Amino acid sequence: MPPLDFAGKLVVVTGASSGLGREIALALALEEEADVVVAARRRDRLEALKIEIERRSDSRVHVVEVDLASPDGPRALFRDARAIGQADALVYCAGLTFYGRTLDAPEEVHQKIIAVNQLAAMQTTLLFLRSFLERGSGAILTVTSVYGLIPGPYQNVYAASKHAIQSFMESLAGEYHGRGVTICTFAAASMQTEMTLQAGLDRRRGSSLVSLDPARAARVALASFKKGRLFVVPGALFKFVAFLARVTTRRFGVWLFERIMRP
Repeated sequence: MPPLDFAGKLVVVTGASSGLGREIALALALEEEADVVVAARRRDRLEALKIEIERRSDSRVHVVEVDLASPDGPRALFRDARAIGQADALVYCAGLTFYGRTLDAPEEVHQKIIAVNQLAAMQTTLLFLRSFLERGSGAILTVTSVYGLIPGPYQNVYAASKHAIQSFMESLAGEYHGRGVTICTFAAASMQTEMTLQAGLDRRRGSSLVSLDPARAARVALASFKKGRLFVVPGALFKFVAFLARVTTRRFGVWLFERIMRP
């Protein structure tokens, strides 16, 4: 399969108001010459991103304000994106987390994490996938997490949602292989982003020593997406962490990652 070419294509990016989603939108527009639909809750952030991209490139940027935690969020995003034009690819990067003991988070926090990271990711993917299959072309990249591969003490519900979406995307890739749609995942690792800082993950011991640069992670994500790679973990350290989780006993893995993630 030839590499994906996003030049002149329309790519929908969720979670584009900050962090990795913003960097992916920037890289798509400035480096891949794609037109982008940037989607998130904070319209002011998206409008600022639109101005920056259109000042620095010939790419067109379309803003969609949407709350993917709401039950109608995925359908509203799909409807608004279709009104803009025919989307050629979807990058689902919206995400939420909580850092601390599981019972310390209010129930509504857990519900919102599951709504955005899991339910909305599934619903949005299925809406775009059906459209892509109907015309026999398209591409989907879902940002999962290395915590979708390992135990996640102190980010328990986040990790559970990422385990679910990692399995979901890999299974979709198997079911619809050979139908003209590229399905990929990017198991993002520790980064200094607004999401992690708001969650207090900078309190984790040694967090600054193992954090990836979001702009570099975005380029790695897009490079693997263009190659159609089903699954990628960025960074040698996090590749080793994922490998360690597979070869150690579950009890040892839980003990180890609890020690690593302890505030």
